[in-house]
Amino acid sequence: MENNNGNNNNNNDENNEEIMIELNEFEYEDDKVGTRLTLPSEDEEVWNYVKEILERPINELSDIDKILTKFSEKDAEPRICTFFEKYATGNSSETGEFDFQYFKEKGIVMMFEVALQMPELFNEIEIPIFKMRSSWPKEAKVFGKRSFSLSRRQCACLLAHSFFGSLKRPQDVQKNDFRFTVVDLFMGAAVSPNSACIFLNYFNMIAKYGFLDEMDDNENAHGLIFIRQGYKKGPSPWNWDDNDKPLCKVQLVDGSIEENFKCDSHAEFANGFVGGGVMTGDAAMEEILFLVKPELMVSMVLENRMVDEESIIVSGAIKYSQTTGYQSTLEFDGEYKNLHKYFEMNDNNSLNIPTRTCAIDAIRGGGPAMTKSALLRDMNKARIAFQGCTNLATGHWGCGAFGNNHDLMFIKQWLAASDAGVKCMYYHDFKRGAQSHSIFPLIRKLKNLTVGQLWNFLLELTSDLQPFNVSEFSQKIMKVSHGKIKPTIN
Repeated sequence: MENNNGNNNNNNDENNEEIMIELNEFEYEDDKVGTRLTLPSEDEEVWNYVKEILERPINELSDIDKILTKFSEKDAEPRICTFFEKYATGNSSETGEFDFQYFKEKGIVMMFEVALQMPELFNEIEIPIFKMRSSWPKEAKVFGKRSFSLSRRQCACLLAHSFFGSLKRPQDVQKNDFRFTVVDLFMGAAVSPNSACIFLNYFNMIAKYGFLDEMDDNENAHGLIFIRQGYKKGPSPWNWDDNDKPLCKVQLVDGSIEENFKCDSHAEFANGFVGGGVMTGDAAMEEILFLVKPELMVSMVLENRMVDEESIIVSGAIKYSQTTGYQSTLEFDGEYKNLHKYFEMNDNNSLNIPTRTCAIDAIRGGGPAMTKSALLRDMNKARIAFQGCTNLATGHWGCGAFGNNHDLMFIKQWLAASDAGVKCMYYHDFKRGAQSHSIFPLIRKLKNLTVGQLWNFLLELTSDLQPFNVSEFSQKIMKVSHGKIKPTIN
């Protein structure tokens, strides 16, 4: 297929279709592509052992501790669980508003139910584990993707087994690549009562409301789609220098990204390993998102670490819980009050489809963040993730622990969203801390530029600031926002 690095990319939709290749057919033994998850239901002896444990009567919630402890006996380093004995009284400040009584009556019953349905739910279904660099074809400058779909009940089944500890790491998967270990929140060094209760509320909620994709016969009411997409290292499938696409509309908004129901896509500021430290009790933005939308956790078993030329997208994850606080102050704050919006009928007489969550990991701000290669790294990463987005909710990507500049990260995303054909980028201005920014005046001053013109202007602004002179960059951006520095239009 001939491709001249996107120089003739005036028609965004046509060009994006031309460079996209679906890559869902492959052999698991191909070491460069991936392997597959081994389910306990595949082996009769193993499944009989699992069933015998899961079918034991539960008289008190502390009996669940015995189940987790029993499954841990098969681990290289067995552990003892005392979580429910210690916290199920409901008298601990570390468990927030969690309803342990409802969990005993309904939530754990649902957990056992879906866990024991594994043989039927995954009959003749093999679950892939996609390795790094597996998303693209052999050709350079070609955009490829792999995807895998699961129903919500299938996701709940996998999450239940991850909680019990009955889902073990396949022998051909490295320990660092297998992070789908919900059980770690309940026993061991990473016990995190608040994170654990936020997760448990997921089963309370599906026991109470059921599964969204089982309530609508419309084919659009799908479960979840897990997508890995990217391109082979080297020249990207799109062109930045001579790109004459207009910049997309930007709207600054307040509130959290996941509350934006206007958008079909939400940016997720990720770790290279999706989910980050959610299983070890971390509670930054990504970890909290995975706790309130536990179906996202399934991506942690399907997807190995992202490389620079890849992004991971999950379509259809639902928010089930509300929280307050951040990091050490995180607390469970009850069921998600806007859950009803997912169950409301839209204009097409079908249930609203939850948004796509687009995981993008940023370069660290303390390194050579203003070199051309670093700028392109993040722009291309965002461009991969924003493929197919119409209305996008995003915000201050990489500006927390990674220490990037707000204005610089805004411009990168504006360029990527515009080339991807996004109609409107809703930019959530939240948790700025001590760092101010000039995003609003920048939009007014630069909105009439093309993608290529803004990209070349950014190169002008940063050419003498490499590798990372953030204070001087902030001064230049301030002058741009006041009209004292203007882009050169050729």
